[in-house]
Amino acid sequence: MSRFYRLLARRPLTLALLLLPIGAFFVYFFALRYDIPWFDEYESISDFLRRFLAADSFVGKMEALLKPNNEHRLAYARLVVVGQYLLTGGLNFAGLMLWGNLGMVVIFWLLYRALRRADDPAAHALTPRSLGDKALIGMLPVVLILFTAQNYLLTFTALYTLQYLAIIMLAMLTLYVLTTDRLLYFGIALPMGVFSTFSMGNGLLLWPAGAAVLFVQRRWAALGVWLATGALSGWLYFLGYPVQQGNADGFTYVLEHPIKTLAGFLIFAGSVFDLFPILPVEPRSYLPLIMGFILMAGLVYWVASVVIRREKATSFFDVFLLGCLLFVLANIGLIAVFRIRFYFGMVLHSSYRTYSLVLWAIACVLLFSRLPDVWRVKVWPGLWLMFLGVNVLTYGTYIPEAIERRKHMQAMTFNQRYSDIGLGGTRNTKLARYISDLTKLMHDRGWYNLPDPTITPDEKRLLGPAERSVPTEPLQITQRPDYIVVDNHDANYQLGVNMATYLVLKSDKHTYLVLAARIRPQGRRFWRVLPGFTAAMPTAIVQPGRYRIGLFRTYPDHSQTQFTDRFVDIP
Repeated sequence: MSRFYRLLARRPLTLALLLLPIGAFFVYFFALRYDIPWFDEYESISDFLRRFLAADSFVGKMEALLKPNNEHRLAYARLVVVGQYLLTGGLNFAGLMLWGNLGMVVIFWLLYRALRRADDPAAHALTPRSLGDKALIGMLPVVLILFTAQNYLLTFTALYTLQYLAIIMLAMLTLYVLTTDRLLYFGIALPMGVFSTFSMGNGLLLWPAGAAVLFVQRRWAALGVWLATGALSGWLYFLGYPVQQGNADGFTYVLEHPIKTLAGFLIFAGSVFDLFPILPVEPRSYLPLIMGFILMAGLVYWVASVVIRREKATSFFDVFLLGCLLFVLANIGLIAVFRIRFYFGMVLHSSYRTYSLVLWAIACVLLFSRLPDVWRVKVWPGLWLMFLGVNVLTYGTYIPEAIERRKHMQAMTFNQRYSDIGLGGTRNTKLARYISDLTKLMHDRGWYNLPDPTITPDEKRLLGPAERSVPTEPLQITQRPDYIVVDNHDANYQLGVNMATYLVLKSDKHTYLVLAARIRPQGRRFWRVLPGFTAAMPTAIVQPGRYRIGLFRTYPDHSQTQFTDRFVDIP
């Protein structure tokens, strides 16, 4: 391993191995991005911009900026939206995704900056580098952890990147400034903390994390001011707060299911090792549970050693990482307490995965700083190879999930464009009309248009009369209360960036599409992936009537429509 370590330590190769995963991530991003809003984004982005521009006073604009979406205020996300509008005159959701994902670069940079100072106990944010090129070697596994396809739902949802990812970035920036024991920096950290609080409800967790930073540094006056400012921020955050989501039920659930909650926390913490997302939740959870336990055992020991000491902590690196760890762990705990009572699989949900990615990145940086040189030479090449394997493998297993998500969004956009429903809400509801009206408003004002075509240039032929029946592979049609499910076991079925099959429901007045997704393993034989597809059309978005069943197949150079002689009735 020593020869391999020396190879990795060659500066040109080290820099290449750091830049390649970042470049690969953004190649993946640009290949699969889409400019489509979804559900909450209509209220938090489109309707916000309408209200913000309509406000004729500073107070009115601040009210629009700080109005909660569910339990979260979204100051950062909405300021980014305003900035995009001022620069471009419109909205581009793919552009917002890109800006949000750049937050991961900031997180990587902060961890690198901190690691450079790990060998100097008296270092602070302005101290010249200490570890130097060794810090670059320490970041080799970190870049593989952070820049991955595992959190594809976040990567390709504008609001998620400007909310979940952004709050981690903002909290780490604030803690980076706060950890520097200088009055000016503390004065800057206070408004940064307030801004983070109003950028997402989870930003409230920054205050106890920051308090721990100041406590171990024995900065008592600053601690008092920090806590007072945090209390004021919390009071202002909940002032006029309209949302009550029954979060007290989460604590009740914990008391009734303590072991299950703890297991959920550990699985979430170890979810970087959720390698095969197509599998059922239970077999997916085994490895993350083991890795989460190992990780937490080490981190709890280290946190205790930093916090429980008589003398004040003087290492900028230790204190900064302590604050970051506490903030990320508090977020993971929050989700374990308040989300798994709805569905245990939430601990493996892709939109939340970023917390686990950052947790493991922090742990890697911490481990590198603690290893003596003789052990770095032995351990680090193996650790890098392990995370290289995880990174490459999960690109292979998660990209199909990201492609399915993209195809699903395209089908829902087709429904929204041609049937006024699909991107949120159910038929004939206030929410559906709200989204339809906002889609029209964005078009009329020149802010944004739904993609045209939504799927292929010849998709409009689906709106014409149904073609005569064409033989297809046998279709199994199941009419459930909430879904029309169509299954097929074609061994040649393929799903790719430019290739997919959509279920078509067509009546005299309406045409609806939904993606035909891969069949997922079921039961004890979770390793067995059956050929073919399954398509589930939610009946709640379909207007009542008699619908003919068809398939719309897309290929790189053409598309094909196949209507059957089978019908379903939607009440």
